[in-house]
Amino acid sequence: MSEKPRRASVNDTVKMSLLCEVDGSCPLCRRDLVVKKNQKNVRVFDVAHIYPLNATNHELEILKGEERLSNDIDCEENFIALCKECHKIYDTQKTVQEYRQLVEIKKEINKIKELSKLWDRQTLHKDILIVAEKIGTMDERSLKNTQLSYDALKISDKKDDTFGVLNELKVTQFVLNFFVPIKEVLKDLEKQEKAKSTFICSQVKSYYAVLLMQDFRQDQIFEKMTEWFMTNTGITDRSKSEVLVSYFIQNCEVFSEC
Repeated sequence: MSEKPRRASVNDTVKMSLLCEVDGSCPLCRRDLVVKKNQKNVRVFDVAHIYPLNATNHELEILKGEERLSNDIDCEENFIALCKECHKIYDTQKTVQEYRQLVEIKKEINKIKELSKLWDRQTLHKDILIVAEKIGTMDERSLKNTQLSYDALKISDKKDDTFGVLNELKVTQFVLNFFVPIKEVLKDLEKQEKAKSTFICSQVKSYYAVLLMQDFRQDQIFEKMTEWFMTNTGITDRSKSEVLVSYFIQNCEVFSEC
């Protein structure tokens, strides 16, 4: 009599954790993993093993020598939430390329989780809000009067191919318009309390270092730092947060060894 294949025992806590990891969407097809039925939220996903729990001879052969995310196949490190259709296809028609794709997706998820443990609960100095408010009060005339010279720009010297042309154009314009007034506000903070602006700059530099250690690309670092400013300052206008990140790129706290 043949032995029945082992099945994973996954509790609801782990399932919800896996659902949150992928932001409620199947990482392969982007279908929603929770839908409304009869006014109730219904989970429509499976917990998939990235490396198979009951590997067939074919799977053992094609995955021979491939990276594994954990020595324990039946654990959360080797789980990912997929819609039922993608799970079925993956389990029955698995290829090395699809396996590697899921491994990379899960590794990216793990990097973000590790980042959260390391730093996301840290708060920026409250006075960064004063700097953000300055951005919102400037009119067209004052922007023209304080515009930075193109000769002073350092963006092109710092960015790499992962930053992207659109990000470079956006950051360049933000720096030209806002670098001088932001620097002035930070100088004013320094007059009020010694080393206050230095402390803010060191916090930004430290957070950048954490992102760099997690091997994020420059475009991802820009995105994460923008979100970090919004989370830790209460800024709701994303463009203001992007202006702040742009300032710190120009001022050597980000994308620089200065």
